[in-house]
Amino acid sequence: MMTTSTSDLAQLSTKELWHDAIEEANPIATYSWDKGENIADSTAESTAIKIREVRDNPSTAGRKDSCASSVMARCNPVDLWHNRDMSASAVHRRKMWGWTFILALILVAVGLLFASLKKVPSTELGVQYNIHKKQLDDAIKSGGLFVGPPGYRFIKFPSTFITVDLNDRTCVSNDGLLVQFAVTFQYRMTAANVYPAILKYRDHHKWASTVEQAGLSAIHHSCSEFSVTEFQNKRGIIQSTMEKNLRLKLEGNKTAGEEGVNAVAVSLQLTFVHLPEEYNRAVAEKQAAEEDIALAIAQRKQETTKASTELLKAKEESQKIRDTAQNEAEVLLTEAKLKAEEILYSFQKEAEALMQVKNGLNLTTEGVLAYLSTKLLNEADHLTVTTGEPARLSRKDEL
Repeated sequence: MMTTSTSDLAQLSTKELWHDAIEEANPIATYSWDKGENIADSTAESTAIKIREVRDNPSTAGRKDSCASSVMARCNPVDLWHNRDMSASAVHRRKMWGWTFILALILVAVGLLFASLKKVPSTELGVQYNIHKKQLDDAIKSGGLFVGPPGYRFIKFPSTFITVDLNDRTCVSNDGLLVQFAVTFQYRMTAANVYPAILKYRDHHKWASTVEQAGLSAIHHSCSEFSVTEFQNKRGIIQSTMEKNLRLKLEGNKTAGEEGVNAVAVSLQLTFVHLPEEYNRAVAEKQAAEEDIALAIAQRKQETTKASTELLKAKEESQKIRDTAQNEAEVLLTEAKLKAEEILYSFQKEAEALMQVKNGLNLTTEGVLAYLSTKLLNEADHLTVTTGEPARLSRKDEL
């Protein structure tokens, strides 16, 4: 390597001395007087110090003559390290730069570590996605803190039940009338459906929107299977049909080759049904007419029952009267018969007595009559006789 003495160094031009001093102070920075480039701000102070040393004391440059052999030559790093500035300010500056570099490394490491850690809650299912390589992992993660390449993210789906409220919706019944309804249904995501759902819908938002539209389509299809009248008296059957069609839309049918939307239906509730006003009025009028008819029929039955009751009562009363009259007639007949028998018996006894008198007294019929007349007159307390002519009161001559 060529060396230069102090006398030779003194003969160098000011431009060359400044250039060599700049290269020694900052070998990393490139300085070109021809292109007019500036010295980096971070090394400006060190460069100025070296220039002043060369200008004020050219004899000290003899130690560094290996770096000034040529304007185009570059310094050896080993020589630069051995010939480094050992002043207090330079040492302090190098320490500051060292600590700054170490702090920067620590901050970068912490930032990379922070960017490499992602958390997945226990209520969610996640799949790791490398945003730099555009690569999707097929492992399903849940409930933990996971490490991955810096800057990656998780595509997450909730693992709990998801509720969808379809309020103030309208569908068309089987007979072509508009029916307002409100439906609430629940569905969920399974671990087996996460990866296919991401491939088809990219993220949770688009998947949830697709599931909601599929559920609404299933409900509209169910409405078209029933008439308006059935919405009044078959609400439970309609709800079951809606839930069955919802499962078919969300889960698909492998037998029929129908694909779902990678969701599992849980339940469905038909919370509100409102029929058209015209239909409600027609139904109200029909119900009123049916109620009037039913009332008339009930009144007819009531009046018929009342008349039947009165007729039965009259029949019972007439039968009672008939039975009473018959009983009284039988009593009278019995009494008359007994009275007749009594009179007949009395007459028989009296006839027998008269016969005994007649036979005992040896009387004729006229004598018996005279006997009876005398006996009758004898038994009467007061006797009043009215006659038109004198009566023959004594039958003495005839006895």
